[in-house]
Amino acid sequence: MKIRLICIGKMKNAHLQALVGDYTERIGHFANLEVVELRDGKATDAKVRLTEEAKAIRQTLETKGNAGFSGAVLWDEKGKALDTAEFSEFLEREARRGGVLTFIIGSSHGVDAALKKEIPKHLRLSAFTLTHEWARALTLEQIYRAFCLQRGFPYHH
Repeated sequence: MKIRLICIGKMKNAHLQALVGDYTERIGHFANLEVVELRDGKATDAKVRLTEEAKAIRQTLETKGNAGFSGAVLWDEKGKALDTAEFSEFLEREARRGGVLTFIIGSSHGVDAALKKEIPKHLRLSAFTLTHEWARALTLEQIYRAFCLQRGFPYHH
């Protein structure tokens, strides 16, 4: 299975960087994982900034082997909430579908409204508001947990 994580913004917190690195390594035992880090938009106007970031996300999806937005999942506060078992089943279904499963994490300003409409799958990572750095760490932890659950490993209990 190939999983891609597209993230807007750099990891600045060294502790979260280490955590992300740890889970990236762990996931590597189960799947081919690629983390693509895109720059924050530079515009001072929030709407223009989100448009810039959306353009970078679209370009990444087009140049990284995705067929349009097939296999793209947006982490969205209004997306469908899944528990761990449901998320694990979701990953299994996506693996059977084949291709690349791409999770998208927006910037601290969110995601462009037009881009949201283009992405067919929206999942909710948490009811809490998270920084994009925490969202990245939590995404990777949940992916790892889902793989452990699928294989009956004791990590998930």
